[in-house]
Formats: sequence, structure tokens, C-alpha cells
Amino acid sequence: MPTYEASYPPNLYHASRPRATRRGPPFQVPSLRIGNIQLGHIFKKLFTLVNVLRLLWVYVLVWGERRVFEHSIRACQWQNWEHWPEGAMPERVVLIADPQLVDDNTYPGRNSLFLGLTEFYVDTYMHRAWQYVETILSSDATIFLGDLFDGGRRWGPDMWVAEYKRFLRVFPIYPGKLTLFEVAGNHDIGLGDNIVVEALQRFTAYFGEPSRDIEIGNHSVVILDTDSMMNTNNEDIYGPPRAFFDALVKGTDESTLPRIVLSHIPFYRPPDTACGPKREGKPALPISRGHQYQTVLNSELSLEILEKLHPVAIFSGDDHDACRHIHSYSEGARATVEFTVKTFSIAMGVSYPAFEMVSLWNPGESTKTGEPTFQTKLCLLPSQFDIFRQYFKVLVLTFVLTCLGAARAWRASKKYGKAGPDYLGSDKDKDKGNRVYRTYPTAVKVVLAYLQRVKRNKWVLWALGRPGTLKREFMERMVRVGSVAGGVYVWLLVRDVV
Repeated sequence: MPTYEASYPPNLYHASRPRATRRGPPFQVPSLRIGNIQLGHIFKKLFTLVNVLRLLWVYVLVWGERRVFEHSIRACQWQNWEHWPEGAMPERVVLIADPQLVDDNTYPGRNSLFLGLTEFYVDTYMHRAWQYVETILSSDATIFLGDLFDGGRRWGPDMWVAEYKRFLRVFPIYPGKLTLFEVAGNHDIGLGDNIVVEALQRFTAYFGEPSRDIEIGNHSVVILDTDSMMNTNNEDIYGPPRAFFDALVKGTDESTLPRIVLSHIPFYRPPDTACGPKREGKPALPISRGHQYQTVLNSELSLEILEKLHPVAIFSGDDHDACRHIHSYSEGARATVEFTVKTFSIAMGVSYPAFEMVSLWNPGESTKTGEPTFQTKLCLLPSQFDIFRQYFKVLVLTFVLTCLGAARAWRASKKYGKAGPDYLGSDKDKDKGNRVYRTYPTAVKVVLAYLQRVKRNKWVLWALGRPGTLKREFMERMVRVGSVAGGVYVWLLVRDVV
């Protein structure tokens, strides 16, 4: 039965309110346009999950292959830790120990492919770090503390020359800077009675005499061939460094310059002597010896050098880890501090390679007052394994987000058809459900088209799946992200190929 307004009780009756006879369009957020170009549509197409992951990979790769090295070395800038009086102009020295180029002797029995990859990554790491050290720190001199090669004492002439050229590619000499390679290591020439004469002669011919005295920053920097000084059976080996040492001792009383000794092998100290907080491995430097190696010098030779040269500091290498030890060798004599420098290589058993920075300032009065004339800092380089761990974390994140994005697109394809809601083709094609590659780069299209045609490879069919499947959507998105990330990574590596 129809109901009329008159039949309503008076208390429930409401008169109709006047309404507009014509309604306007619903409110919409105005879209930003430049001419006929709608920016909102462009942003929607650019800021997709695939593109965000691409940008993330570019940032992480540039950080891991460039910025982390630069930041580590900039943190060691001289002015950040030097504490000289105002107006002082110190001379600065960088000490690099045990680069020890990887070769067949480093990992005997390792597959040639993995050995080649190891050589490539180790060389690239050291070359990159060397470039930043030389360009950012601007030291007055750089001195290597031996073990330039790993198998230098074993190679024939041709192999040695080839590795020498490789070494200069990894550590190119910058013009206008003093760079010394004279300190000979046991991996370069041998040790003691087992020194290889041919290796010693080659090293001397290409790098210079392993015993030398130079003046840097008003200091006498003495390079001692302690490997040869421990020889007892060949005068041609121990004769030259011993004659140099004796001549140096005769002039000790006349010299007023503070003396710093550089030796490849650390000086002797009692067993189980702690090395300080900067050491990565066991607290003490091990005391041992074997064929062609000895962790410390003979106690007699160590004491002789200390008592006759009275150095204010000793810098050594060979151990691959950091160590600080104070030698108190005689009553009334000033104690000598020794710094064992960490290896510069990522393949020598430490997580964080490093180099030693030495600042020298001796105005003349310091030697009389007893004030220190040198300051040091151990500068740590980034861990390559930490960099790879960051890459792995981003890879896991990429995998998870790509799975979620592929699942979302796959569910949408079930709702809207195989083409999905972001299909850019015609309505006719959309109704038919035809699949097209919408925004894929041409290179990706070519790769996927080729893999589709390889019907004989079952693993390819398993990996890609049939068109329209979740697996297929996931693989295509991973290829789109990986093509950019891989290209950037290869480009960054190629720029540092040595």
C-alpha cells in the first residue's frame, strides 16, 4: 500500500530541502602536467619495484667498490691524528707490508679458474686501495717492507719478469713521489742459509740494494737486509749487508739524527709477549721457524742492532698482523718501540688489511730534550668479506621483494587476464589474453626469446616455467634487475683491471 506524506505523524514529518538541480563533477586531485605530458603517469611507470631495486643495487655497488675505500682512507687523514706544535711541517711516510701477490704457490692444488678469480680480486683490491692511498693521503714517501711476491724465490727469469710487470700494474709509481721497494722478504729472496742467489740478484737489479740509509724528515731511515744478515755459509750473501751495517755503526757517534730501522722480519722478543689491542689474531706474535721462514730474528742479531744503532723506532712486517712491542735492551739506554705492520692483502689471513702511517718532525731540539720526533697510526682498510656480506643481504632482499612483486602480478593476471592490469596493448589483445613483454629492455627480450627456443635444455624450461606462471614472472623480474646490477658491477671492476 503506498505511503503518502500526509499519513506520517506530524512529529516525523520533515519538509524536503531544496537541492541543486545540477551537480558538478566529483572532486579530483589535480594531476601535474607539462604541456600534454602527464607527470603522474611517468612517475608511476618509473618508480616500479624493479627500478627501485635497480637503484638500490647501483648505490650498494658504488659504495662497496668505491666509497667504502675512500671513506676508510679519508678517516685516516694526517691532520685527524697528528699532534705537532702549531706551525710544524712534518714529513709523512706510508709503510706497506706483505702485498705478496697471489700465484700458484699461494694455493697449491686450487682449481685454475678459482685461482684466477682469487688473483683478480686480490689484485683489484690492492690496486684500488693503493690508488686512494696515493691520491688522498699525499705522503712524502711510500716504503714497502718486503714480501712483494709470494713465490719470488722459486720463479725462473721469465716468470719473475712477468710477475714484476704485474706488480707494477697493481702498484704503479706516481711521479714526483719517493717510492721504495728495497726491503727484501723471505718470499722474495729466501732466508738465512737458504737464500737463493739468483733471486737476490734479480731483486737487487730491479728494486735496488736491500740495505740503505736515507734521510726523511730530519731522521735517518735505515733499511736493513736482515734476511741476508742471518746467512752464515755464503760471504757473497751476508758480506754486503754486514759491511753496510759496520760502516753505519762507525758513524753512529757522529750522527745527531734520530734513527728508524726498517726490517722485514720482526725483532726477537720473549715468547707469549702480548702485541696490544690492534692485533686481530692470537694476542702474541708466535716464535717459530721452518724451511724458508722464521717469525722473529735471532736474539743475538736483534740485540746487536739495538745496542749498536740505538734506533728510536723499528718497523717490520712478515707476520701479516699488527703488533707493538717495546725493546728494553740495556740499562741507561732509551727503550725502542717496534711496530709490526699488517699485511696490505686480503689473502694473507686477516679480515682488515692495513698500512702504517708515520709522521716525522724533528726541528733539532727534540733530540736534546727527549721529546718524541715521530707519530704513527695504523690505518685499516675495509674488509672485502664484509662488502660481500652486504651484497648478499641485498641479494636476499631482492629475492624476497621480487617474489612478492611477482606473486602480486600473477594474482592480478588471474583477475584481469594474462596480460595483467598494467598491459599497454590494445583492448582486443587484452580480451584475448595475449602475453607481451611490456617494458623489458631489448637485451632482456633477446635473452628470453633465445631461452624459450632451447627446448632441449630441461633446466631452462624448469627455471622459466610456462608463460603466465608465477615462476616465469619471478625469473623475468630477476633478469631485469640483474641485467642492470651486473652491468654496473662489471663496469666498476673493468675500471680497476690491472
